[in-house]
Amino acid sequence: MKTAKSLPCNTQPSPDPDSLVRDYTTLVRALCRRMIRNPQYAADAEQQAWLEILSNLSAFRGESRISTWIYTIAARTIMRYARKETTYSIRFLRSYFHDESQPLAVPNRSERDLWVRQQCDLCLLGTLHCLDPDSRLAYILRDIAELDYADIARVLQCQETSVRQRVSRSRRKLYRFLTDECALFNRQGQCRCKMHKWVQEIDLPAEYERIRHTVQKARFFQQTGRFLEFETI
Repeated sequence: MKTAKSLPCNTQPSPDPDSLVRDYTTLVRALCRRMIRNPQYAADAEQQAWLEILSNLSAFRGESRISTWIYTIAARTIMRYARKETTYSIRFLRSYFHDESQPLAVPNRSERDLWVRQQCDLCLLGTLHCLDPDSRLAYILRDIAELDYADIARVLQCQETSVRQRVSRSRRKLYRFLTDECALFNRQGQCRCKMHKWVQEIDLPAEYERIRHTVQKARFFQQTGRFLEFETI
């Protein structure tokens, strides 16, 4: 008697493309936005990432979580764009945070609060660029996307110990800088950037202080992304 052949245990139907785009668009877009400062380049990277994800969908065999697989494909594309952007030195960032020479076109009162949050978000995005692209990606995947170290190692195709070292160094670098400078992170920060007056006027530090008491400082960028009313991972 003939018996039916069983399929290999790691073979499963490919995920539905429409469901995949619907469920993971925010994830991919936020990763592009946090890794790439230029909005047009971030949008281009997102589009290209999805082209590569969907064109490789038949290769997914369920050997990892679908989200990890998507991050892996997207990260390759995103890194091609991220490596073309400037990595800032701490010295440059400090000089920027203390530069009041260029006036700002401040909107009217009804639009000002949202505008201040937008500008703060852009400033924090720039601060992430004191990390080299590989360290920035590891930090974002751990402290913003909240992937575990093993999954990040799969995405970056490196050892888990290497991921832990990158994330730890990135945390220390960002923590020292933000503690010294950023009024959102530390009310006694020395920042006197062009936004300082407006941040203080609407008292964003006091608003954020109520949130910060409930979160670990390692989650600063994740929580401020939500607080500043912009999409985050």
